[in-house]
Amino acid sequence: MILDRSHFPWAIATASIALISGVLFCIYAQTAPNGPTGGSWQGMMFGVAGTACMLYAGLLAGRKKVPKWRIGSAQTWLRGHIWVGLLSAPLILFHCGFRVGGPLEQLLLATSAVVILSGIYGLALQQVLPRLMSTLAPAQAIAPQVDVACANLRHNVELRLQKVCGDKFLDPLLPNADQHTFSPERELSLFYWEQLTTFFDPAASRRHPLANPTLATARLTRLKDSVPEQFRTLVDELQVACDERRQLLLQSKVQSWMHAWLCIHVPLSFTLLVLGLLHIFMSVYY
Repeated sequence: MILDRSHFPWAIATASIALISGVLFCIYAQTAPNGPTGGSWQGMMFGVAGTACMLYAGLLAGRKKVPKWRIGSAQTWLRGHIWVGLLSAPLILFHCGFRVGGPLEQLLLATSAVVILSGIYGLALQQVLPRLMSTLAPAQAIAPQVDVACANLRHNVELRLQKVCGDKFLDPLLPNADQHTFSPERELSLFYWEQLTTFFDPAASRRHPLANPTLATARLTRLKDSVPEQFRTLVDELQVACDERRQLLLQSKVQSWMHAWLCIHVPLSFTLLVLGLLHIFMSVYY
């Protein structure tokens, strides 16, 4: 989610509640005979408020699982997930009086810190990477459509080569093809079947030689120099297609960065809720 003006009211509300809570905590800390503790009624109120914020933030997963829920828009839930989840951090610290407590409390605080920091990291990535991608990879495709974009690239290149090379386009695949006979059409076809087909494959590795701009330029330059003038425009078109495929590879790489943090954030968010409920149970019954 991109942070824009729609987040401004949420940010103001979060900062205001955090500030008021901080003032109340300072008054409470100054007047408490034994210092602030989670067992006092003031500490309990901070704990209830912090837990409520975490539960609200955790409900985003439920909202995604049941999209037919009409309780607010998805964008509103995302904004709330960010700002209300962030608000839980100071409230929980006010609840415990900035004391780490026992092993369960230490684990709870550590998990909460990782969840919040991973969320901030993921949000920061979403602010930077999409804008970077629009500059570095103009030929973008929607993530589920990358395979289709690769197939279209290959199809267009095949049509162009078939038009220029004619029967020679399939010649390198024939078992009785003369490997020593040179013709520009056959040279272009060989380059396609030996290198471009694997590069245009949606599962192409980022280690493919044509994925390296320097190596790709060198190979295409050699190909361009080896064919007559009338075929060099086609080589330029192949280079453009390779550039587009390279951009799609970059896009896939960046998208993996954008989603990898969720592998930490989501499981630990669930763990945090479980630990929070366990902490409540232990505090009430023991």
